Amino acid sequence: MQKVKKAVIPAAGLGTRFLPITKAVPKPMLSVLDKPTIQYITEELDSVGIEEIIIVVSPGSDVIQKHFGPAEELEKRLLSDGKKKLYDIERETQKYNVKFVVQETANGLAGAILCAEKYVGNEPFVLLLGDELIYAEKGQKPCVKRLVEIFEKTGKSVIATIEVFGDDVSKYGNIGIKEEEDGVMTISRIVEKPSLSEALSNYAIIGRYVLSGEVMGMLKKLTPRNNELYLTDVLDELSERGDLLASSFSDTRYDVGDKFGYIKANVEFALKSAEIGEETKEYIKKLAEKL
Repeated sequence: MQKVKKAVIPAAGLGTRFLPITKAVPKPMLSVLDKPTIQYITEELDSVGIEEIIIVVSPGSDVIQKHFGPAEELEKRLLSDGKKKLYDIERETQKYNVKFVVQETANGLAGAILCAEKYVGNEPFVLLLGDELIYAEKGQKPCVKRLVEIFEKTGKSVIATIEVFGDDVSKYGNIGIKEEEDGVMTISRIVEKPSLSEALSNYAIIGRYVLSGEVMGMLKKLTPRNNELYLTDVLDELSERGDLLASSFSDTRYDVGDKFGYIKANVEFALKSAEIGEETKEYIKKLAEKL
């Protein structure tokens, strides 16, 4: 079975919900605690041996490339000041084999993925959307690792899914389930952001996928709708053939494309921090007394 060696991270969104900060700072560079969200997403790939990461950026996002590139003057200063720990933290950002491509035209998620075609070709790839962080506790199998294992066992594209209820059903792509075995579901159909009456199930698509090598070719054949190319059109075609699987996961998901989700991520990552976790806990307790 073909191994998954490449990953694509679309990071070209304008981040208008976070204006004015995103006027000058690309949304993927907004930090959760002390790291930009784009770094957390690349770190999810550490468990699966990805050899090449392709990040799709918008024009003028040079700061993202700078973040993953060398910083010789900073490194010299850190070493001369005896700050080896900080030097090691900075060097961690350079350990990935990252390629960058620019999405010149805002034509949807499928359009962003197609920008990575020259690097992906007809190989399978992990797709990670930048608005979501997935946190695995120590000892948990990361979501991406589970998806890769399912793909490498079955050869079928596989997506991560969560259960949602009430009005949240209409916020996500929605999947119908044909059958389930050992926590792996075979998808029968997909609808995009259905009303409650149109929903096929309570299972929603979230931003982690492993897609087979044929997907890039299928994306190239898409017909635009409202000037956008929709990945869900390809996923629906795969589901009709019985070639699309889904898996739930036990990791914690943070929607950092939403202001409240972003705040939740910062608070909870601060609580997990070995450096400031206890201080944060005490501060929240005192704050709660005033509410």
